Amino acid sequence: MRSLTYSEIFLLGLCFFSVFFVGHLIAYKQYSLKVKKAEQVLVDLGTRGDSPRLEEAKSTPAAQSKIWEDRMKWLDDELPTMPSRDQAQAALLEDMRQSAKKYALDVDGLSFVKPAKTPHYQEVAVKINLDGPERKVYQWLSEIQSPSTFQAIKFLRVRPEGRRSRPDGDCEIIIARLFKP
Repeated sequence: MRSLTYSEIFLLGLCFFSVFFVGHLIAYKQYSLKVKKAEQVLVDLGTRGDSPRLEEAKSTPAAQSKIWEDRMKWLDDELPTMPSRDQAQAALLEDMRQSAKKYALDVDGLSFVKPAKTPHYQEVAVKINLDGPERKVYQWLSEIQSPSTFQAIKFLRVRPEGRRSRPDGDCEIIIARLFKP
């Protein structure tokens, strides 16, 4: 094998330099796009600072009393009444089982949690253990916690499992539904 001439070495170096330069140019373009997106998000968050809800939070306690009275009136109007604890808990358990089935999640265990009662609301809760594709688990979780149905996730443990190509999630959750006292 013969050694390279100076012009061949120069051309080879120029080729490596051009590949290096183009690679850095592409990386810089991607970086600048991400910076622009981040700046836009910051600008959007800055404009949200002028929202009326933040103005409400900055107001005096006397001014906030009207806001809280309106919220309490809304809760009194919208919070559902509980027919009986057993029926409400069974209905919640069945709703959770059906919604998990809709997302093709495997339900490993269902159980009742001791109901709670406060002066402001009554609560029934159920504990569910399920397995399934991680993406489906997260979609299901985003659907079940709903202010309109007065459901809230009280406890959540998601353990990712499986391969990178098809990650699975093992989920243990306690979900509660709120009712009028």
